[in-house]
Amino acid sequence: MQQPYKLLLVTTGNIKNTDLEALFLANLKSLVQLFHQYSYIEMNRDHLIIHQ
Repeated sequence: MQQPYKLLLVTTGNIKNTDLEALFLANLKSLVQLFHQYSYIEMNRDHLIIHQ
């Protein structure tokens, strides 16, 4: 089994907490769907990136 099982890498740089919360809320549905198929996802201010 791989460790960690699932990993979300957040690469936003310096960001206000309220902006970070908004980013998670905006991407939550997509993240949940992507984690059904992938185990390593990167989220930045503009994109969700799938890593193999």
